[in-house]
Amino acid sequence: MNSRKENQKYPLVVIHNVTTFSNKQIEQYCKKYDKDIRCFRKRNRNNHEYVHVLFSSIISANNFLNERPHFIQNCRINTSLVSDPLCGPKFVCIQIDKYASITEDNLYDYTSKHFGRILNCVLYDSRGYAFIEFHQVDDAHRALASSDHQLNGCSIQYCPRNKSSKILPLISLTRLIHIGNFLNKDQENLPLYFPNLQNFSIHKNCYGQKYILGIFNLNDSIKLLLKRAFCLNGRVLNIFIDNDDKLTECNNYLLVRNVSYRLNDYNLLEYFSQYGRILNCYRYGQTDAYRIQYRDKSSLNKVIEFNRIHVIKSIRMQIEGEKN
Repeated sequence: MNSRKENQKYPLVVIHNVTTFSNKQIEQYCKKYDKDIRCFRKRNRNNHEYVHVLFSSIISANNFLNERPHFIQNCRINTSLVSDPLCGPKFVCIQIDKYASITEDNLYDYTSKHFGRILNCVLYDSRGYAFIEFHQVDDAHRALASSDHQLNGCSIQYCPRNKSSKILPLISLTRLIHIGNFLNKDQENLPLYFPNLQNFSIHKNCYGQKYILGIFNLNDSIKLLLKRAFCLNGRVLNIFIDNDDKLTECNNYLLVRNVSYRLNDYNLLEYFSQYGRILNCYRYGQTDAYRIQYRDKSSLNKVIEFNRIHVIKSIRMQIEGEKN
């Protein structure tokens, strides 16, 4: 992961039509193009579910996108680079009667048959509109110049889709990040420690511990997550993507029990890093247990297979893989 270049812009792909697939299925499919990827399942304000796939480079992301459309188990998925605008000469908006019995696959099959190769076809839940992304500009122009289309007995109309159009929501280029395990005195230094932090609010969890929800530019948030773990004044700041259901993007967690308060999170980070890269390390509330999040499953298996009992500063601790 450290080989990723700073000037590689937005190697992040968004995938729609994912409700019937698990993260593992999507990850296995995308690994045909890049073995070093990460998947983040998200929902927008309209409860529309989608997946962000972080590729190791813009080259592998583009190779993936160049082979669109993609099908997983014979089901088509819509894919695009997050930084790509959802408008331009290759995009066409389709106006549909909201009561029409037309599916996204119907639109895809009909349009590709009559006008040419389609990269994306997204029908929104309101059934009042959809947008099509063509591979060739000429195909989009032919669709716009046509008229009198009937699909499943219903009339559809191809319209221009440009920057001035407000009919479709654009994907936000900011991300909410959870930053935990900090003290009150650290609040003044947050803008210095995180210079790209646009705004933040302070909250408390069920144990009374404070954490921050901070807004970062999308590209800055990617760099932030890749550089973990962060140490401040001998403590490890725990940084996650803030999801509605859980504050994590992978499940490679090691549970460490019987951790004396003579040990801090930095002691555990330093010791368990010998088995692989650690993303987060923090005490489990007000208990004697710690959660350690590894970057990959192989590191987690390595430490478990080595020994179930580990000793730091003469303190014996028991470890186990945390069950999902």
